[in-house]
Amino acid sequence: MDSLLQACAETSAYLARDPSPGPVHVRLQQDPRLRELARAVAAGLHRGFEVHVPASPPARPKAPRTWKAVTWNIERGKQLAALRRSLSEDPRLNDADFYFLTEVDWGMARSENRNVAAELAESLGLHAYFAPSYFNFTLGHGSERHQEGQNALGLHGKAILSRYRLENLRVVRMDNAIDKLKSKEARLGEKRALLADLTLGGESLTLACTHLDAFSSPRARAAQLGRAIAALEERSRALVAGDWNTNTLDTTHGPAVFWSVLRQVLVTGPQAMIRRHYPGPEHKFDRPLFRMLESRGFDFRDCNEPGAGTYDLVSDDRDLGHMARDQFPDWIVRWINRQIQKGGGKISLKLDWFAARGLRSIDKGVIPLRPGIDYSPGKRPSDHHPAVLHFEF
Repeated sequence: MDSLLQACAETSAYLARDPSPGPVHVRLQQDPRLRELARAVAAGLHRGFEVHVPASPPARPKAPRTWKAVTWNIERGKQLAALRRSLSEDPRLNDADFYFLTEVDWGMARSENRNVAAELAESLGLHAYFAPSYFNFTLGHGSERHQEGQNALGLHGKAILSRYRLENLRVVRMDNAIDKLKSKEARLGEKRALLADLTLGGESLTLACTHLDAFSSPRARAAQLGRAIAALEERSRALVAGDWNTNTLDTTHGPAVFWSVLRQVLVTGPQAMIRRHYPGPEHKFDRPLFRMLESRGFDFRDCNEPGAGTYDLVSDDRDLGHMARDQFPDWIVRWINRQIQKGGGKISLKLDWFAARGLRSIDKGVIPLRPGIDYSPGKRPSDHHPAVLHFEF
């Protein structure tokens, strides 16, 4: 881990001393020193790390028992205080055995250069395991690039927080759906799943935290998740969770998203999309991913609250608009905003999921966090809602 952190710190410092307005992929071709630093970073990205050990680990439980898991896209950890408060004080979220966290920063200026996974685990008294997906050459997407400060490390990935010590930490590489180095948020690396095992006497459970590409097609998302599922082939008990970005669309580029939305509006109808398909992408538009899961012996139907969205797409969302303009032309963003307004100003998407093999679901649900009740205005913990699963071996 130390060699990766040193390489990231040196690369981030080099970029801060000599910023360039040009495309990163061009600069990598022209700048031998940056190319050398990037190779050192890339050599250490394909690993998972234990980043926090609690001072007083809890006693290991005796199986069988009921377990509680939470999956949550925490939006980089930019609102760390609100996240801590939600995870420690909200009875719907606290006291979980496992937290599957996606969009987790380590040393990014947008999240105050903190080790988000380690700090959350420390406040909760949990073990923390982190796997980087990307080293970020920039400060982030959209409006994040205009903030003050510099990245200390520039790492971004996913984490599993666990009440118990996990073993056999490993990562599974998943091919990117688009070239990340050529995007405005230029990044080195690719999506990776973080896997780990929990052993209780003769019983074992494998956990996998996954995050699929936001800018991708339904078939690309199925292929990405399929790489992680293939690594669980010999595991009789496994729990997979994370943000699968099942937005029903092909968002690989501007024309693809335009034709995807237009086809849905004209063929399926906007009201059917809003009521049935956006909160239920498994019914039709993201069917390849869910068919793949069932063909590999994974149950998702009993592990997720039917029809409950985990992400609210609202019209004229400033942060989302800035991010979308990194990928799509402005007319696409305006056109999508008009469709959202026609749908009542908000569309709820189901992006975050659980899937299990060899486990029995006891209870499940999406926890909608409401402005003014669960958090102060402007201080929402994340742009996603968390989901909870109670299960038995």
